[in-house]
Amino acid sequence: MTPHQNPLPQNMALKQQPTKEKIDHIICVCCARDALVWKIASAYIVKNIDSVHYKVIVPDSEIEIFKEISSKPFEVLGESVYSKRFAGEIKKRLSYKVAGQFGWYLQQFIKLAAVASCKTDEIVLIWDADTVPLKKLVFIDKHGRLNYYQGTEHHQPYFETIGRLLRLSKKVNFSFIAQCFVIKAEWIRELFDRIEKQHGQSWELTMLEAINFEEGNSFSEYETLGTFVAEYHASEINYIQGEWLRLGNSTIGHPVFLSPQLIARKLNQYDFVSFEKWDRARPYFWRVSLPYFLKVYLPSFLKQKTNA
Repeated sequence: MTPHQNPLPQNMALKQQPTKEKIDHIICVCCARDALVWKIASAYIVKNIDSVHYKVIVPDSEIEIFKEISSKPFEVLGESVYSKRFAGEIKKRLSYKVAGQFGWYLQQFIKLAAVASCKTDEIVLIWDADTVPLKKLVFIDKHGRLNYYQGTEHHQPYFETIGRLLRLSKKVNFSFIAQCFVIKAEWIRELFDRIEKQHGQSWELTMLEAINFEEGNSFSEYETLGTFVAEYHASEINYIQGEWLRLGNSTIGHPVFLSPQLIARKLNQYDFVSFEKWDRARPYFWRVSLPYFLKVYLPSFLKQKTNA
């Protein structure tokens, strides 16, 4: 993992606070649909990303499920702590044509609210719950600058929303959508303050009014935060050149197949890999169903018979 080094301003050492070496909070948002991936991912997150606190935010009705499957020391929180201010507002803006995107928008707003609830001097890593870190990752360099991975996605409606919201255009030649986003809590408060002063109302309502819900997929929390950070905190960040893989399912079949041997053989070049629902290995039966049966169901069945 090699960061692209932004030049250090000569006076930066005078302005810097003591450099933090560890993230204060890792925040993930998940639901039962991704529970199988999360059970595996949470263990890798704890192993490979150092943090003072680990939190996963889930639907209130699924708290007990996630307490059972989340690796310690993950704390499981109900999403209503954050979502009660905007869940209803999101839902009423979605027509029947795009109603299925409710959860997709909701989880983004939950992440924003969760980061904003942290103490001003804390550093927070938002980490996608379907993503597995494969090796030790570092998000703070020796100068205290935050390290950002790069993606290749470009979806113009994201930047149309950002333009309406912040009056900013795209600032970099890559995407900030890279399965994770590290940020100082004070920066997100700056963002919200700027939004509220410019628009004269809460950040939640302003964001909702800036989104064209009928177009579908018209907001990205990572692109919004990234554009703001690149504009106002450019000297305090680095851009990571390390490789990551989005097509985990089609590459290895299922996260349950992860092992040190498989990682060394097929995934050694990557810092992390995601297992998204839309990505499926083909042919599914031979690459997933049968191996999963042999690795998971059959040993479990035999163990039950032995213990009976």
